[in-house]
Amino acid sequence: MLLSSLTFFLVVTSHQQQSSSSKHNHHSSSTTLLSPLQADNEDQYEEHPSRWRRRTEKRRQRTEELLDSVEDGTFLHLTPTQPLVELQNLQIPTLQIPHFSTINWNTINPQLDPIQGGKLRQGTQRGLRKRAQVEAFHHLVSTFLDAKLQQVDDNISSYEEMDGVTIIDAGCGAGNLAISLAGIPYSSNMTVNVLAVDVNDKALDRLTKRAQTMPPEKLNVLCADLANYDLIQSKIPPNHSVIVVSLHACGAASDMAMNLAIRCKAPFVICPCCTAKSLTKRLPQDTGKRTTFDLSASFQRSGATSDIVYPRSNWLRNKLHDGDALTAMSLEEKYTILAKTADVGLGPQIPSQQRLQQSRAKKIVELDRLMAASEGYGYDVRLMRISGHDPLVYGKGELLIGGKDIADVLLTLSRR
Repeated sequence: MLLSSLTFFLVVTSHQQQSSSSKHNHHSSSTTLLSPLQADNEDQYEEHPSRWRRRTEKRRQRTEELLDSVEDGTFLHLTPTQPLVELQNLQIPTLQIPHFSTINWNTINPQLDPIQGGKLRQGTQRGLRKRAQVEAFHHLVSTFLDAKLQQVDDNISSYEEMDGVTIIDAGCGAGNLAISLAGIPYSSNMTVNVLAVDVNDKALDRLTKRAQTMPPEKLNVLCADLANYDLIQSKIPPNHSVIVVSLHACGAASDMAMNLAIRCKAPFVICPCCTAKSLTKRLPQDTGKRTTFDLSASFQRSGATSDIVYPRSNWLRNKLHDGDALTAMSLEEKYTILAKTADVGLGPQIPSQQRLQQSRAKKIVELDRLMAASEGYGYDVRLMRISGHDPLVYGKGELLIGGKDIADVLLTLSRR
């Protein structure tokens, strides 16, 4: 009797295990889903698309339709001396730095090096990119200084009236760019100082500690909101010309840097990032006396003020308004798609497609900013890319370059 019961128990247990295993295998084979970032092609997705995939596919098609609509038949005039360029065939050129303008990182003061002074890990892609960014900005500032020196050489009175040049680093953070621009010498003999501006006091504390050995006249620090243009301009020394630079100031902070340059009638070099953050509107706080903003949160610091409206240019505003794509959508909804796609590649499920969509949208968003400066203020503008910043690998390498009467300078950069 005992043997019979034991035999029955083993048979039933074995059957249950086989049944459970069979159900588990069947469940795994029927519900296994590949992550979008694991798949190499469309055939690797499940045979019956999930609701998530159908929804994502719809967003992708909508994004493709919008990008095609903006690119199709669009011609841009960026400088008076440059012919019309078809947007669809516009290739963003890489900024080429002559050998004599490159920085020898092994011989300069280690504090000026974003890797050594900024305490970035040696040999990492981030450290190498940061050096490339500093080199690009330093070369462009040098180019502007040389051009300015050439202008004043033709007019001695202007040279005597100008005491120097102030480089405003708008959104300087911990100072990887500001410290390098203040300490690495330039080919011209003009007096140059840097005004590093940021609203993040903790980041500025790190900058100040790192710059302790630097002569105080070379680098000044200002804790201020980038939208406080009057305060920033009040810190520019008398009779100083201005150049505005900005590296990865998030969201609308890049637009504030451009606005500051335009108010100062100055050339600018801006490398924006996080375009989707610009969609956030700053929330005002009524203190009873005046309207203020709570800038303790990052999304508020990078949010747009009331004077910054997207799209920035009449060109893109008209293109989105008159286009055949997504006619049921508002202008704001269409720009939102572009800004989000430029930031994270909204819609595509395959990494290569995601980056391709992102680079197409990023080009449109950044050209929109440049066209606003060109249309409204007569700026000559140029969109370029930092060397080593492949848009299909790293999506934050675009350089927005602009200034009054600098068409010849931009042409020189393009020929290198």
